[in-house]
Amino acid sequence: MKFTETENRIQINYTVSSSILKLRHLLSCFLALAILQVNAQDNNEIQVYGSATTPKHVTMIELHNNYTFKGPNNSNYHPFLQTLEVTTGISENFEFGFYVFTYENNGKTQYTGSNIRPRVKAPDSWNWPLGVSLSSEIGFSIDPMTNGQEWGTEIRPIFDKTIDKNYFSFNPSLGISFTNKECLFEPNFKYAYSTTPKVNIGFEYYGNTGKIFNSYKMPLQEHQLFLALDLFLHPLYEFNFGIGKGLTESSNGLTAKCYIGRRINWK
Repeated sequence: MKFTETENRIQINYTVSSSILKLRHLLSCFLALAILQVNAQDNNEIQVYGSATTPKHVTMIELHNNYTFKGPNNSNYHPFLQTLEVTTGISENFEFGFYVFTYENNGKTQYTGSNIRPRVKAPDSWNWPLGVSLSSEIGFSIDPMTNGQEWGTEIRPIFDKTIDKNYFSFNPSLGISFTNKECLFEPNFKYAYSTTPKVNIGFEYYGNTGKIFNSYKMPLQEHQLFLALDLFLHPLYEFNFGIGKGLTESSNGLTAKCYIGRRINWK
């Protein structure tokens, strides 16, 4: 997730003179709309990555769907965001993917940007105690209201571990905006418990604390916690569903997300 220009606007608004602060309630509604509109791409793919890469000669096709029931500050705004993700295994430890982002509101669907994503994994032969990989996305987003473009990249280290029926994954991501020349810290975490070989339940956390060397004040940070379900009903398919609640004023209040994946073996 990459939250850059919007959060900068919020920080400016919270530091204006006391006379303007008297308009806080009106301003909060405006800011909530700005967050959802400018960063439509940011919420399209809500996922904590595992360290494993797509196997060689295999392509994974995923469709991510996210709907906001309540925006920041409980704003009455409900965008429906979709991402098409296609990832192909180039070698046993390297994959390459690309994304197509769309945004729908009031029955109108708009294209809002694309990313490419190479990812490399530490080989199993190294016998590290954790699964480790490094993902890097680069691309652009389009503001669905103004059509303004923003270029940026995401650097996502991935660490995961399975202990008996417990799975842990940590993604301490950095979101870098070339347009605004900012670097934001965006940590993600996932815990899942395997109730059966085909069903995992757990929680996922998504955060954005602001500039890496100058964190935002807590009301301006974004923290969301999702109750998540993973299904592995067939070796070629995967499914994830989650309901998330924002923990701060700047976070989306209530969000539902799901993605469906299909593997294709080309060999």
